[in-house]
Amino acid sequence: MLSKVNYMLVGLFVLLLGAALLGVVFWLTVGGEVKVYDRYRVYFQESVAGLNPKATVRYRGVQVGQVESIQLDANNPDQVDVVLDIERGTPIRRDTIATLSTRGLTGVASVELSSGRAQSPPLEKRPGQDLPVIQAGPSLVARLDDAFNNILTNVNNLSGRLERLLGDENQLALSEILRNVRTITGAAADRPETIQRTLTNLETFTSELVKLAQRLSKSLEQLASTLEKSGDLSAQVQTTLADFRASAQAVRKTAETFNQTSLALSGAAETGQQELRRLGQSTLPELNGLLVQVNDLVGTLQRLAELLEQNPRALLLGKPSGRPGPGEK
Repeated sequence: MLSKVNYMLVGLFVLLLGAALLGVVFWLTVGGEVKVYDRYRVYFQESVAGLNPKATVRYRGVQVGQVESIQLDANNPDQVDVVLDIERGTPIRRDTIATLSTRGLTGVASVELSSGRAQSPPLEKRPGQDLPVIQAGPSLVARLDDAFNNILTNVNNLSGRLERLLGDENQLALSEILRNVRTITGAAADRPETIQRTLTNLETFTSELVKLAQRLSKSLEQLASTLEKSGDLSAQVQTTLADFRASAQAVRKTAETFNQTSLALSGAAETGQQELRRLGQSTLPELNGLLVQVNDLVGTLQRLAELLEQNPRALLLGKPSGRPGPGEK
């Protein structure tokens, strides 16, 4: 006896099993979570070679979306209009920057988003915009290209300057300078005794000048000491005393300056025979005249000091007149 088959139950079982399989496939494909995306727009000023629709959009290296479309801007063909789908909740702010990033040797490009400041407000579309516009920044390739162009420009400028510097006219001038230096050094090497004698005379002169300055300083101090011994001097005499003290200090500083000048001139001997000759013809006569004047000043101050030691009031009343002779009133 044959059993009866219920085809209706078999068909219902097949339908339920197929629906279950479709549900499992859909769940595995979607991942059990429906993501919501927000759409943004980016205008790139550089080439987007390697960037394709469905390319990855990353936020600090984390995948947050994909490229929706790529086309030239209808209003400005020099820039590329790229539309991005980014997961809702991604912190897109006004100062967020979108750059192109190339990964691997295949040249596949993606869009990299940099995080903005935490205090910056969220990015919103402005009047006249259909989508919020993210600012575009130069990619690494663009920055390297600009850097290489700048380097090439600087190299070209440098080569042009070197070419002008090493021209025929400048080469002749440089050769003339080298010949002059060789002549000066040769003259200095051929006459070392003259240079040594000039330096010895200069050192002797400066040492005598230092001694004379010390004598002048001592005379001024002696004069100041004499003035201090006069207890009935007026305010004018006290002012004169201060001036003498200042003069003594100035003379002392002058002596030190001449000593330093002597050392500096000794070190400059290697600059050549012509400089030493000019020094002997112009500077040394002037210093000799100065030495004579300083010597006269020292004698005058010594005589003044002796006069004030004998009669301190002479500073106010002047030099006393001599006694009248016979028959004079």
